[in-house]
Amino acid sequence: MKQLITFLVLTMFINMAKAQVTIEGNPNNYTHVSAALMDAVSGDVILIAAVTITDEITIDKNITLRGAGPTNTILQAAGTAVSDGLGKRVISLSPGAFTITIENLTVRHGNAGANGGGIFSDKITGLVTLKNLIIENNYSGNNGGGLAFDGSNASIIECTIRNNTSAGNGGGIIIAPNTSAAINCNINIQQSLIDTNTGFNGGGIWINGANANSFDVNLDIENSTISNNTAGSGTGAGGGGAILSTSPSNVTLTLVHSTIFNNTHAAPIKAGLRFVNTGTNFSAYNSIIVGTSDDLLVKKAISFANTTTTDVVNCILGGLDAAGDGSSGTPAEIIDDPTKNNLKGRTATESGLDFVSGLQSLGGNTQVYAILDKSGFGFSTADDHCTATVTGITLPPDDQRGATREGTPDAGAFEFGVSLSTKSITKNNAFRIYPNPTQGLLYIKSLHTLQKVVIFDITGKSVFSAQKIYNNTLDVSGLSTGLYNVQLEDSQNNVSTKKLVISR
Repeated sequence: MKQLITFLVLTMFINMAKAQVTIEGNPNNYTHVSAALMDAVSGDVILIAAVTITDEITIDKNITLRGAGPTNTILQAAGTAVSDGLGKRVISLSPGAFTITIENLTVRHGNAGANGGGIFSDKITGLVTLKNLIIENNYSGNNGGGLAFDGSNASIIECTIRNNTSAGNGGGIIIAPNTSAAINCNINIQQSLIDTNTGFNGGGIWINGANANSFDVNLDIENSTISNNTAGSGTGAGGGGAILSTSPSNVTLTLVHSTIFNNTHAAPIKAGLRFVNTGTNFSAYNSIIVGTSDDLLVKKAISFANTTTTDVVNCILGGLDAAGDGSSGTPAEIIDDPTKNNLKGRTATESGLDFVSGLQSLGGNTQVYAILDKSGFGFSTADDHCTATVTGITLPPDDQRGATREGTPDAGAFEFGVSLSTKSITKNNAFRIYPNPTQGLLYIKSLHTLQKVVIFDITGKSVFSAQKIYNNTLDVSGLSTGLYNVQLEDSQNNVSTKKLVISR
């Protein structure tokens, strides 16, 4: 009897040890994600326990990959980080009209010779959602140390992208269109941190619009922080410690409630946001874009050369290059417009950015740079700064942490004096839209009676609205293929904005 009990206990232990990876509704257990993916069918959810798994993963179907939290579930290409480009990528997403979600885990130690050391999304014409991930210590011998998007639609939500390196451009991320995908490359980054990445050009992000100029790149960054990234190229190169956009005519970059701070390059004029060629359409709202506190504005937070500046409102700006003299058609005409409420030539100290405390964990899934109270620190211009009306876009109601912004919002990704509340969590979870992507019909699940739906295109223009919604179903077949924002409101005044992809 003792032997039987011992055998049963050992069997139970072995089975528990194997239960690292499961498929919802499937009794089998797996030790590797790649093995579970072989058995999974379209629409499955793969659950990964609180383990560290060394694996090389390829996804070529509609799949949700869900961990137990980024500090608990770790997917890695190798046991240690190596930077020679001779190893493996962690996750590869194969081309197709797939809906792929990867959430609640860490991706690390990729060491690829090609683009995307951590994750490579190759022509995903459906939608890739990356949520609550830590993508760190990955290397690419080409471009995109942490992430690479090639002709894909993607949402990056509550992710930390840090300490990644590329031998080429885009230390943290590379974004490029692809002619064979036959779609624009639409990327939305929300409530995320891009920090301490290093690339030849574009330390944080490289937008390679020149790759296929018959299709566009639309990059929206909201409630996010881009900090401490380095472009390691020489003074004569493109630079862009924070972001480098290479565009003949086809890139739109929009910043909303974002903080860009302390990014570097050997040429101070190229330390922050940098644009090559003449085709980037740029706009910024309610954002802080500054250098370090002690650079006396020598390091330029942004160079407006080669941009078409659409709008700049409620922004606090550091050292500027090529903004012009304020004459018609120059960026300075917009920046200096008193109705736009911008402040230029400010250091990080003068903006009120609390860089002395560094990045802090103050709620939510990503660290933030806090701002200081203007009543206790005279230079804190970011506190209650955003008084000018912003038109043409929908401002997010919460900050990078998910805390609801107060009546007069602060500039940047952090809202001073507010904390996370169950109300903001309820608002975010009050609605669900499906299928996403859709080709015609859109179904909306709401905790309360649905009152109003407004759909905005990538430029912020309203293209669809409805107040009487029969069976919570909308026919959106009249909308063109692309990425949209869906604003939903219910009878309890809960308001939420969801990303929607129309795919034909």
